[in-house]
Amino acid sequence: MLKNYPNAQASQSYLDSRLDIDSQEKWGFGYFPDIENISALADLVGESCLIKQKLLTTSIIEDSLAPRRILKDFFENHPLVMPQRNAYGKIVALIGRSLLDEKTRQENKIEKYKNTSFKKGNHLFGLYENKQHILEQGCVYVVEGQIDVIKSVEKGFKNIVALGNNCMSIYQFTVISRYSNNIFLLLDNDIAGQKGRKQIISKFGQLANIRNFYIPEDYKDVDEYITKGRISEYAEMSFLIKD
Repeated sequence: MLKNYPNAQASQSYLDSRLDIDSQEKWGFGYFPDIENISALADLVGESCLIKQKLLTTSIIEDSLAPRRILKDFFENHPLVMPQRNAYGKIVALIGRSLLDEKTRQENKIEKYKNTSFKKGNHLFGLYENKQHILEQGCVYVVEGQIDVIKSVEKGFKNIVALGNNCMSIYQFTVISRYSNNIFLLLDNDIAGQKGRKQIISKFGQLANIRNFYIPEDYKDVDEYITKGRISEYAEMSFLIKD
């Protein structure tokens, strides 16, 4: 639908402005229509399938006319979707991305990302795709966001995974340390990122070689660093080391 459905053009244009075609294919991006156009997707996979996966919910309301069935779209306002895979490549969730500007999202209390139900602390975005590179490099860089990983891989920086937030669970640490004991934190340059670094080192610093790496302070995260810093390849990236 992302490539062929007319209403998906805005989502495709946004994706084209951020990622190259190979990345779009590799990471499996797709399009999820709004409720007015949900029939286009239901015609492909069946409405019952969408309901079973809790991507579409129904309710019956009664008014002065007659009982009416109301449909609700899980990914309303989040049309651009991508899969979250486990370490073995199985899709465990879908992650939706809003294309609304920050001001509109704040006014309407719409989060930037929305995902279907899964235990976020039991998974690492990019591990399935990058685990061999982690083994080969003997270390793993840990970032917060999915796009941070995707943009990095696009530039040849492949021994990298994302937590999905600024916290590392015991399970995530256990999984990461199966592949390498050298864990390099490359979290966002904000207060939440600083807090996350301290918590991770406090919890796991005695169990692994955990070091703090920083992107230049002018940038919020790895995605912004690559995009606004106009990084064309991994060799151009520079990180500051702070233990």
